Amino acid sequence: MPKRKLLDSINELWNNQYTYFILIGFIVGICTGFSNVIFHFFYSKITDLFLNPLAEKNMVIFGTLIGGLILFFMTYVTKKNDILGYKFHNFIHTVSQGSGIISIKETLLKAGSQIVSLGFGGSVGQEGPMAQLGGSIGSVIGQKIRIKKSDLKIFIACGIAGAIAATFNAPITGVLFVEEVTLLRNIKIRSFLPVVISAATATVVAGFYSAESNIFYTIDFLLLSYNELLIYALMGLVIGLISSLFTKMHFIIEDKFENFFPEQKVRPIVGGILLGLIAFIPFGIGLEILGNGYTAIQKALSSEYTLWIAIGILILKPIATSITLSSGWPGGIFAPSIFLGAVCGFLFGYGVENLFFIDLIYPGELSTSYSIVGMGTFLAAMTQAPLTSIFFTFELTQTYQAVLPVMISSVIGTSIYRLIIGRSFESCYLKKENIEIVQNEESNILSNIKVSDIMRKDVVTIPEKMTLGKFIEFLPTTQLTTFPLIDESDNLSGIISVQDYRGWVLEEELKDVIIMKDLASTQVNTVTPEESMLEVLKHWDKGDMLPVVSKTGSLKIVGILARRDALIAYNKALNDDVS
Repeated sequence: MPKRKLLDSINELWNNQYTYFILIGFIVGICTGFSNVIFHFFYSKITDLFLNPLAEKNMVIFGTLIGGLILFFMTYVTKKNDILGYKFHNFIHTVSQGSGIISIKETLLKAGSQIVSLGFGGSVGQEGPMAQLGGSIGSVIGQKIRIKKSDLKIFIACGIAGAIAATFNAPITGVLFVEEVTLLRNIKIRSFLPVVISAATATVVAGFYSAESNIFYTIDFLLLSYNELLIYALMGLVIGLISSLFTKMHFIIEDKFENFFPEQKVRPIVGGILLGLIAFIPFGIGLEILGNGYTAIQKALSSEYTLWIAIGILILKPIATSITLSSGWPGGIFAPSIFLGAVCGFLFGYGVENLFFIDLIYPGELSTSYSIVGMGTFLAAMTQAPLTSIFFTFELTQTYQAVLPVMISSVIGTSIYRLIIGRSFESCYLKKENIEIVQNEESNILSNIKVSDIMRKDVVTIPEKMTLGKFIEFLPTTQLTTFPLIDESDNLSGIISVQDYRGWVLEEELKDVIIMKDLASTQVNTVTPEESMLEVLKHWDKGDMLPVVSKTGSLKIVGILARRDALIAYNKALNDDVS
């Protein structure tokens, strides 16, 4: 009996929902941790083998040109332009509003293009690509074990959290990144545990293969007086303005690329040439602003820059980053944000130190503190994610003393950016592409239901030239009340409902004269199988059924969507989500 009880207990534990979620966290965390290591290995090797040797010979332009050519050929061969440019906003839309289904082929292809971009000197970061890769890994794992759709986003959230946590050795930042930046706010409390476990596991896995516990070395944070908080508030205001200016400039440069180079696959070559030319800028400034900028960030934290070099970097880094992304080199905005924040903070600290605290025992120590806060503030403004930025700063410095300054500065910087730009950097891209993200439970459920999932494929169509008499004879054979009309080429030509023919069924003298096209509505709303119910409801204003066509603009009917079926699917999805 004791043995039987033990087996029953093990079985109960195995089938427990929380055990299931814990296993999710571990599995996805291990996979994302290893993917981080592999991703970093490949792009670092490319940099070491090509870019760095060329930099020593002042021939970086050949390296960036090679990178542009590789991206061109990748696009040409695969015929997939979506591997180019800044795509994190599309990923956000997919995971927050879509089904969350991401193919492994697409994931690997995008990862390859991002490795090329970072390895050959693209002025971008790995954090966005890693978040996409981590989320995609979670999605693929979820698909492979055939979990229900309502739980797929938990896997994705685990992957994103693990990827960010592994990159910065910052598990709390990884968890908050999921909530604030990727907009997965419909993830429930029950799902919080696997996300935390994934972030912690990925951090540990990545840490085994890294000689450093942190990507940046910092000295102790220095807060000389609470009066300094006013200066930090002022810095938040300034960084809010600078980050807003950066965003406006970026989209201007992107529009110029689109206008001058309409062929998208050609843009990476142009971008490679321009990045190579930037590398020729003297005093080492050109080389400093290429790549992810981690080395340059460390110099800002260590107060190794002179005033004029720091100013030069602050001017040229946004230009280099905008050229990189606008020309189609993929990457993230996370690293450029903390780079610019570190430089802004260094300059602010340099001024404060030389104006008010010139007699410091360790010159430059104050600049380090302002650089740290600047990193968090710039990141908070660009992403509109102050909590993520605050905890990122805390995990970076591992001191509570930095929390209050970065809270004040980040909130002000975020507010100024919001006042000027109105939305985060990612949301600007979504707005540009007329993509709207909603954040309520009902809308998220509807966005996960595709027309293809619930449409009826056995469509009953009516020839448009069918007479009223033949139609009356046909009606008793079906329980349907709405019918699509087709022409001689089997193309949709209209739709007829009970409201259209109800008043004519008793007109015996006209039954052989009137044809169905005369009674039908020719203004027909159609949908495609790929659309979500959230999109469908926007233009489903009347009628119980909508014709489903093969693609937008097509007249070939592939199914019919019934309002009753949509309601049933919604209720089922709602019940699954609750359970």
